Amino acid sequence: MDIFIKREPDISLQEWIDYVKSDNDLILAEKTEGINPITKQKLVINIKGRALYGDVDIVYKDGCIGNDDFYDELPDKLKEIAQSLGAEYFEL
Repeated sequence: MDIFIKREPDISLQEWIDYVKSDNDLILAEKTEGINPITKQKLVINIKGRALYGDVDIVYKDGCIGNDDFYDELPDKLKEIAQSLGAEYFEL
């Protein structure tokens, strides 16, 4: 992840899901749909801990929360989440 929050001990998946459910700016969106570019078949992909902040994905991976891309609105939201969860904010 290029932009993320982390802490010791790691943020658990359940802790993150509970946080998402309590934050009116976030929507838990663990299922996403797409089209296989080769077969043209519809795909449904389950991504545990995936949330939406507007149109921006925030994902959970190995105790970290963040995104692989940098969006202007994301740093402030991640800093807010970090403060709530006692975590640190990082940009790579």
